[in-house]
Amino acid sequence: MHIDTPLGPVTFVARPGADVVISKAEPRIPDHFPRVTLWTATFRFAARQDVEVTARLTATAPDVGGGPGSGEWLDAVTLENDSATVSIGGPDEDRLLEELGVEGTVEYLDDRTITWRLSSAAELTIAVAWSELTSHPATWVAVDLPFRNQWRGP
Repeated sequence: MHIDTPLGPVTFVARPGADVVISKAEPRIPDHFPRVTLWTATFRFAARQDVEVTARLTATAPDVGGGPGSGEWLDAVTLENDSATVSIGGPDEDRLLEELGVEGTVEYLDDRTITWRLSSAAELTIAVAWSELTSHPATWVAVDLPFRNQWRGP
């Protein structure tokens, strides 16, 4: 499964298998920020074992650079070239524990790949945002989603 972006597809791998819903979302960013397109991939695991979700941008556009950029309760990767910026983000370890009550780790595998590992079943939403403007934090802010709709594991 994947989400197409101007820099190339963002692919997702979930272990063990999960029910996945990919949908367009309305970004929650300040009005003066540039226009951002936001999609989410929500993974719901029924298994009562460790679970893992990996998100990776496979850049097909030329001259793509960037890398990890975390913030309070957010782990994200932002990549850009002269024509677009793409961010992939989701909850950091503190947010997983505080908001979902699930222990987990987040690992940057390289400058384009993030893996979330959770100690038990849960629902995890990963966001992907892009904008035609570069060198602006709008996409990074857009992937910092509120958790009010997150389901707590069994």
